[in-house]
Amino acid sequence: MKDEERKIYGGFLIVPLKYDDGGLNTDALENVGRPITPTTMDLNENVKAMLNHTGSASVGRGYICPAGRLCSVLGENITYFTVADEKVSYDFLLNDSYIYVFNTRVAFLCLSLSFDRMEALKTIINPGWAFNPAKFFFHSGEETVGFSMENWLADILAPMGLRKFFDGDSSYLLDYYVYNFALVPEWFDELEPMKKLTFNLHKMLSLDVTLEDEAEEDVRFVYAAKNQDMKAYRWGCCVTSQTISYVVADDKMDLDAQMDIQAADGLPVVMLALYEKYTCLRFTELITDIHRKELKRLKELMLNFRAFGTVTPANLSRWHNVKQIYAGLLDVNDIPTAIEDISVKLSIIADRQEAIDHARSETVVNLVTVFGIVSIMASVLTIVQILASGSALVWISTILTAAMLVLVVTLAILRR
Repeated sequence: MKDEERKIYGGFLIVPLKYDDGGLNTDALENVGRPITPTTMDLNENVKAMLNHTGSASVGRGYICPAGRLCSVLGENITYFTVADEKVSYDFLLNDSYIYVFNTRVAFLCLSLSFDRMEALKTIINPGWAFNPAKFFFHSGEETVGFSMENWLADILAPMGLRKFFDGDSSYLLDYYVYNFALVPEWFDELEPMKKLTFNLHKMLSLDVTLEDEAEEDVRFVYAAKNQDMKAYRWGCCVTSQTISYVVADDKMDLDAQMDIQAADGLPVVMLALYEKYTCLRFTELITDIHRKELKRLKELMLNFRAFGTVTPANLSRWHNVKQIYAGLLDVNDIPTAIEDISVKLSIIADRQEAIDHARSETVVNLVTVFGIVSIMASVLTIVQILASGSALVWISTILTAAMLVLVVTLAILRR
C-alpha cells in the first residue's frame, strides 16, 4: 500500500444541469447516449422503478454515453487528456459517462474519469475557488491540442436543451459534486485506516498524505460490514456535502470493473439525493418568476415530487450501510429542510394567488349585482306601466303568473 503505483484512482465528476418545460430534446439525448435500466441489488425494487425509464413510477431516467461519442465533439481518435496549472500537469482518461434527466426539470452529467494521481481531479475543479486557471489539452496520436472545457460541455449539452444550473458567466464546474474512489490491493483489519484514506480522497489528495481537519463538521463515515471469513473490511466511504469518497480493496486492481460496479450500485444512490436537492433549488428559481397559468402545473409537479418523488432512508435499501450513505447525503445537504421550505413557499404563493382571484371574483359579482338591481328596477317600472294602462286580462295574467312563481318557490323551499 505504500507503493503509489499500486493505487488506482477513478470517479465521477457530477455537473448539475437544468432544462425548460418542453425544452428537452430527447432525440439529441438518445443520439449521444442510450437509456439504462437499474440492475443494482443495493436498491429496493420500488426505488429502482423510480429510475426505470419504462416504468409508470419513473421520476427520471439515466443514459450511458460512450466516451468516443463525447470526445467526437472535440476531434477524432482522442486517447487521453491533460490538465495543467501554472506549476504541474496531470494526465487523465475519459470513460463511458452518464446523463441523468429528471421530471422536475433538473439533470446531471456524470463524467467518468480515471487518473494516476488524485491531484489531477483537484486541478480539474479547483475546489474552494470560483475561478479555475487550469488549461485542458487532448491528445490524438502525436498531436496535442488545447481546448476549452466550458465550450466542450456546452457543445455536448446545448443540442439536448440542457444548460448550466446557475445562469450567468459562472463555470459549468463551479457547482459540482465529486464521486471518487481508490483501489487498494489489501483488505482492512481496522476502521481507522479507511477513515484516514477516504478523508484524503475527500480532500483530493494522495492516499499516502497524512491530513486531519477537525474544522469540517459535514463529514459522515460509512463502512462495509466485517467479512467473517476474511475477518476484515473491504470498503469504507466518506460522505460530505460536495464529495463522496470510497476506498475499495480489490486484489485484481481492476479499475474498469470497479468503475462499472460504482456506476451501477453507488451512483444511483447519489443521484437520488442530488435530484432531491436540486429540485428544491429549481422550484425556488421557478416560483420567483412564475406566471398564473403555470402556478397550477408547478403546484401539481411539487405535490407529485413530495408524494412520489422522494425516498426516505428506511425505504431505500435492504442494506443498512447503503441506508447510512443515503441518510448522510440527505443530512449534510440538509435536503429534508429544503423540501419543507419549498413546500411552504409554494403554499404561500398559491394562497396569495387564491386571494387575488377571490378579490377579482368579488369585484365581478358586485358589478353583476349592481346591474341586476338596475335591471330589476327597470322591470318593475315596466310592469307598473303595463298594469296602469292594461286591461283586465293583463291584470289576471300578471296575478296568475306571480301566484305560480310563489307556489314554485314555496314547493322548492319545502323540498329542500
